[in-house]
Amino acid sequence: MKYLRIHPFGLMTIILITILSLMPAQEFPQVNVQFADKWTHWVMYGFLTLVMGVETIRHQYRHRHEPKYAKQSLLRHFFCIMLFSAAWGMLMELCQAYLTTTRSGDWFDALANSFGALCAFIGLTVYHMYTRNGA
Repeated sequence: MKYLRIHPFGLMTIILITILSLMPAQEFPQVNVQFADKWTHWVMYGFLTLVMGVETIRHQYRHRHEPKYAKQSLLRHFFCIMLFSAAWGMLMELCQAYLTTTRSGDWFDALANSFGALCAFIGLTVYHMYTRNGA
């Protein structure tokens, strides 16, 4: 329940990604851009990781004077968020493969999901290092 209060926009993003992942493939417009599907996966899971990372930063900032939050590492939280996002992407690919008739799971999509989460994690980490050092 605590995570729902900290990550309301993250939860909405997860719901949106889940709906989009399980919708029939015919509902999406066809685009003539090479690897458009992979770019879409990269953006969705990078966005999910960024949203949850920013919500974590906001929560830590609000509670920075409380001793139990002052010692918690944002980098550890970012890493857990990245792992969660990548795992959710893999779960969605499995759901597409085994729970839908109009979609098929693709390991390259799962890889694109994980890479999007990794890129967002790197961005959050660089931002945290830059702002933590007072620059």
